[in-house]
Amino acid sequence: MSFQVTIDLYNRIFQQQLPNPEVQVDYEVWTRINNSLPAHYSLPDNTIFPVISRIPE
Repeated sequence: MSFQVTIDLYNRIFQQQLPNPEVQVDYEVWTRINNSLPAHYSLPDNTIFPVISRIPE
């Protein structure tokens, strides 16, 4: 059974920590993701961001 929570609980992994209380995510999945990332990690990852920004729309 899935337990939904606001994505705001996981803002620490995003560079832009904007409130999004309307976005609901699976607590178990996102807690597992959050716990598996290094403390300093954030999305987008600074290493990959330049690569993503070169992708044509």
